[in-house]
Amino acid sequence: MSVSSVEKGNQLEDAFHSFLCEQLDRGDLVYGVHAAQTCTIHKRKDYYCKVREADVNFDIVVEVTGKGREKPHSILVFECKNYKSAVPETAVTDFSHKLERIFGHSAKGVLVYSSRLKSGAEAVSRNTGIGLAKFDEHGLEIKADRRNTSFSESRFIERQFFENQEKAKSLKFSAYFEGKYLSSVSHLLQKIDPNSAGEDTSISAEESDRVPFLLDERLQDFAGKLLGEIGYEGGPVDLEKICSFLSLDLSHSDQTVFDSSGETILGSANFESRTVTINFHKNMQRARFTIGHEIGHFYLGHDKYLRSESVLERDLFDNDERGEAFNEVRIECQANRFASNLLLPQRHFAKTTYEFRNSLGLQDRGHGYIFVDDQPCNYGPFNQLLTLLSQHFDVSKRAIEIELVRKGWLTDQRRRHVRQ
Repeated sequence: MSVSSVEKGNQLEDAFHSFLCEQLDRGDLVYGVHAAQTCTIHKRKDYYCKVREADVNFDIVVEVTGKGREKPHSILVFECKNYKSAVPETAVTDFSHKLERIFGHSAKGVLVYSSRLKSGAEAVSRNTGIGLAKFDEHGLEIKADRRNTSFSESRFIERQFFENQEKAKSLKFSAYFEGKYLSSVSHLLQKIDPNSAGEDTSISAEESDRVPFLLDERLQDFAGKLLGEIGYEGGPVDLEKICSFLSLDLSHSDQTVFDSSGETILGSANFESRTVTINFHKNMQRARFTIGHEIGHFYLGHDKYLRSESVLERDLFDNDERGEAFNEVRIECQANRFASNLLLPQRHFAKTTYEFRNSLGLQDRGHGYIFVDDQPCNYGPFNQLLTLLSQHFDVSKRAIEIELVRKGWLTDQRRRHVRQ
């Protein structure tokens, strides 16, 4: 049964309302902005419209009532639009007109959506004073910071918004207001009500909390230490044993879950409850890598930056954190490289690769330790090597191949790369 547009809108509204209430319960709305006890969050609240001579309903309203006051002195209105395609600029214009008829200039409005914006919507937002917020309940949730900094760089947040922008890993919450890109409710509130915040909330890459770069050798040491702590001696790594050792609650879901752009979510982690959930999909070896990836987040201390995150298939192939990598990209790269070192323990992987390579008659004939091209005499033994290593360590052939490339052991001269 297909879901109607009204039902989809209600789903977004309900999910975003819950998100705001969780922020309030945690105190995230108070960071230099408003005391929690002064904030009231309403869902589907009516306000009288003189033009229509009737009540008009708004999806979600945050009212702030100062100490000793009877009426709210600040009103923030969220309108939720769950479009399947990009949000048109008319959605911003219509919301602006609706807001002005009821409140004049005494309230601020934010249009909340789950897809992307058409390019003209940004200009309309800027000229009408309407804020924009993208919400994906399965997205990566950043921890708000009390200081005037943000984990997410403006350039990364901008990639969340417009249909002509390159795809980026989805954030749970991202906002645009008066020319600034923001990654938390508290930063949005500070921007909307700067008198209460008392701070300039401009965000730049230089001001942000940078995730430190980690050399491969450091990640190998981390993974090796963890394997030593559980007494690993060879073969497929016991990931359930590692989760138990780290006090992580690992569970498997029979549901297929998708993010806001329709991509399959392989698994997710909640850093506050220390839970890892693996969603249903047919590739069990990929599920193992997903678990290793999530273990990496916990073991590397990424809970300093995140409350929760979800893993998409493409996240598992991010491995370059050099140069101008965004914090979000760097964190995924580190988790992937940790997972590789965890599932393919260095000493055991080198020894086993050497043994299988010799048993298959693969020799260095001046082309490298392991050589492959499109000739059957070279491709066949190489594929057998991938199969043997995959079965021995219970990881995918793709993960094996990535590790061989990363170590500089593979000379690949195939014209067409067939990914396993």
